[in-house]
Amino acid sequence: MPFAVLIRPSYDSRNRSAPAFPWAYLYLAAVLRERGVEVEILDEMVMPDLEARLERALEKRPAAVGITAMTGEQIRHGLRWSKCVRERGGAAIVWGGIHASLMPEQTARHALVDYAVAGEGEFAFADLVACLAKNGDPSGIPGVFFARGGEIIGVRPKSFVDLANLPEFPFDLVDIERYITRRPDLGIERHFEICTSRGCPHHCGFCYIESVHGSRWRSLEAAECVARIKEAVRRFGVDGVSFREDNFFVRRARVEAIARALMDEKINIKWTASCRINYAARYTPKFLALLRESGCALLTFGVESGSDRVLEWIQKDITTLQVLEVAEKMSESGIRATYHFMGGFPAETTEEFLETCRLIDTLRVIAPDSVVREMSVFAPYPGIGLIPACVERGYREPQTLEEWVAMDWGHPERPWLTGEQSRLIADAQFLIARLAHPNAAVRAWAQWRWRQLVNSRAGIRLLERPWMERARNAARRGRVRD
Repeated sequence: MPFAVLIRPSYDSRNRSAPAFPWAYLYLAAVLRERGVEVEILDEMVMPDLEARLERALEKRPAAVGITAMTGEQIRHGLRWSKCVRERGGAAIVWGGIHASLMPEQTARHALVDYAVAGEGEFAFADLVACLAKNGDPSGIPGVFFARGGEIIGVRPKSFVDLANLPEFPFDLVDIERYITRRPDLGIERHFEICTSRGCPHHCGFCYIESVHGSRWRSLEAAECVARIKEAVRRFGVDGVSFREDNFFVRRARVEAIARALMDEKINIKWTASCRINYAARYTPKFLALLRESGCALLTFGVESGSDRVLEWIQKDITTLQVLEVAEKMSESGIRATYHFMGGFPAETTEEFLETCRLIDTLRVIAPDSVVREMSVFAPYPGIGLIPACVERGYREPQTLEEWVAMDWGHPERPWLTGEQSRLIADAQFLIARLAHPNAAVRAWAQWRWRQLVNSRAGIRLLERPWMERARNAARRGRVRD
């Protein structure tokens, strides 16, 4: 029987976040197992002894070791595990996931990578494992890239996976309890993530999803979604689920059917999902009431910018007026809402970033129960629509996996940003993280500094004073806990 190992490298070295459930690996393993391949899943996020586990797995002489990585830090850890496999010899090293899908040729060219799988990998990887087990030629497998004679061979897949036709998940391959979390803010004791769709029909210029899935959205039907929730409740005793997917609300009728089924079948859970502002702007109080009654406890919205010009430029397809309307609507609905923002776009001016800060301030006034979760920094992921604008402003796209690792995705330094803009974004990030701090004194201080930032340009100069840096250093030393 052929044998394959699947490795999820760490994507959070400091363990700041709970590990997401490894659905991608369960999908891969399901197809492999159906085809008679023995599978082992190794997750660095929950296995501190992964190296020892990997050594034992390699003793069984797997045909392939699959490693997935997002662009950024996860590549660093993926290369480390690739090196471990290479040093022990024998198994083919196959990279997949987002980065390999966006940059398959570059990934396949690396000395520690034998094959790169672009796109959805369930069937391509299974075909490759079968081919390797028979010492065959993988050049005809869609989505598989590899180096031969100094050239990269491979073609991107032309079709997408039908989610309804995937085999049953082999939950026995993972320790479910390692992924069950608490959400005390929502009254959830056993929280679990599920995935019922892939892709997104929108064209946001900062997002990589279109490059991976095209503009095609696919989903399970409502009945199958509810069946999976019931299974999670029955098998794992969960009382809350999050729909972890690219765009849960594309088909309102499907969401409504899920909500009604949860109520009709008396499935007593709370659930959360992400939603688009322009979708929620069309939702009626009656529809939102249905969501709340079915257990919807939280909706998360990506706003990104407080400038209508920037929103149009990044093709977000929303307006700031819609943001305010949705905030009021959500506040009245009884469903909690969180809002995510982003700064540092190419062509974004300092004043436009301050408009974003002022929109955040307005949200906190008209909907005090809402939460601004974060201010992220625009990152030039490969393949996104804004890459040409980045290149025009001095950006040089990394040419190797190591160069992608070297990029500091979290820190607001980009070639198109001035020093003032970078410091302003960093200050906003620092303060937003503390506006909901459990320590009242920290909240009061953050609120005072935030008001200075949003109310005047002078606030920028104040925030650059040395004692602002001292506050950051104190937080890093643990005097002010994040």
